[in-house]
Amino acid sequence: MNHRFSTLLLREWMQHKRGWLVTLLLPPTIFLALLFIGSAEGNPDTSALGMALIFVMATVGTLLAITWLSAMLQLPGLVRRDQQDRSVEFWLSLPASHSESIAAPLLAHAVLMPLAAVLVGYGFGALISIGLVIKMGGWAAAAAMPWVSVLGLSLPLVLRVLFGVVLLSLWLAPLLLIVLVASAWLKRFGLPVVVLGLGLGGLLLDKFYGLPVVWQLLQAQQDGALKAMLADPDRLHTQLAALDEGSTHAFRAAAWALQDSLSAVQQLASPHFIGGLLVAGGCFALLVLKRSHSV
Repeated sequence: MNHRFSTLLLREWMQHKRGWLVTLLLPPTIFLALLFIGSAEGNPDTSALGMALIFVMATVGTLLAITWLSAMLQLPGLVRRDQQDRSVEFWLSLPASHSESIAAPLLAHAVLMPLAAVLVGYGFGALISIGLVIKMGGWAAAAAMPWVSVLGLSLPLVLRVLFGVVLLSLWLAPLLLIVLVASAWLKRFGLPVVVLGLGLGGLLLDKFYGLPVVWQLLQAQQDGALKAMLADPDRLHTQLAALDEGSTHAFRAAAWALQDSLSAVQQLASPHFIGGLLVAGGCFALLVLKRSHSV
């Protein structure tokens, strides 16, 4: 990564660090505080090891969802930020290219922030898991819990989620960049125009011409995004159900994570994914064009 691009990423951190820290730290802190309120009961059909793992991964998933939604809500406004605060002349005077100036906030909000949410969620998930075990079974239950096994099971799953976040961003790139292009050119009307355009266009093609092509394309992108995060949910369920059958939990979890990652990578050969990247590339070029004519 060159110095110019790292400087642009630093700009994103300096401008958004307060909001990012609140998004990353406030929800899990609230979860921890709630441990001291009310009662907690476990599922009698789930082992203690399984419950601890569920607590960790539930925290990771919840924080990832909150952070990703927050980032998606902010992104449409970022393409107009320099024009709105009248700083575009300053940023255009720097040696950074238009493509770097656009790619930096996209990378920071759509990829780096969700990745950070997974890591922060993992750390807090361990604390929340310990707290819930103590709350349900006391200190003796916490001392008897095989925490090394919990770590060995959860770490491959978390690594799989990290990899899935990157693939998810690639699958959703065309839809996201279409919204950004519309926001850059149409300002606050960009998102409504995209939603109405896709909805009405898809409805007209389907009802009057018998061509559900819009729905099929959207469904393909959705399926690809879901498989990017979890390609084989049935096999994961089988692995979790067999936690008490032996002591090779970590090896089985690592093997599943590797196989599921490879299955997700195989999905990248889909024409829908390749076509989506071409659409995303075209939209990115339009964003560069718009920025180059900002002054």
